[in-house]
Amino acid sequence: MAILYGAPGATLEVLLDDSAEHDFACAAHVLDGLTGDIATYRPLGLSFSIAEIVAHLLENARYNLQLIGHPDPTQCQPPSSDWPIVRAENWDTLRQDYLNVLVELKQVAHTPALLEQVVFPATDDEPGWTVGYKLTCSVAKHAAYHMGQIILLRRLLGVWRD
Repeated sequence: MAILYGAPGATLEVLLDDSAEHDFACAAHVLDGLTGDIATYRPLGLSFSIAEIVAHLLENARYNLQLIGHPDPTQCQPPSSDWPIVRAENWDTLRQDYLNVLVELKQVAHTPALLEQVVFPATDDEPGWTVGYKLTCSVAKHAAYHMGQIILLRRLLGVWRD
């Protein structure tokens, strides 16, 4: 089977978090100005709060960083299927931790040797995945989906600034 490669480093950096906001709001902008009470508020009928979504993104990003350079990535523990519960007083730390992990991921995007490293070798049934592919699909694509949810939640709560 083939090996799947991700976006080139400069493109991956923009996909992970474009601080210049060429096409989309960057993570800092999306998460800026939220109090712990607003971030942890779960509107009636919705499954997650903004803070819970960010905690989920953070767990996913940390898991993917853990895979890099691990001698046997299959031994890395993936994030729990249970979504994290976040308390209002933990919001500021959670927000900063997520922004910090984005900086780490962007550093990986500037390391071609890491991006080409095979994380999951090809099998008879599945192609192999490189770090670059994993970060493009499992982190950047995943984060884009959830950032859209956060913006929608902020609009519903009346706390989104265009």
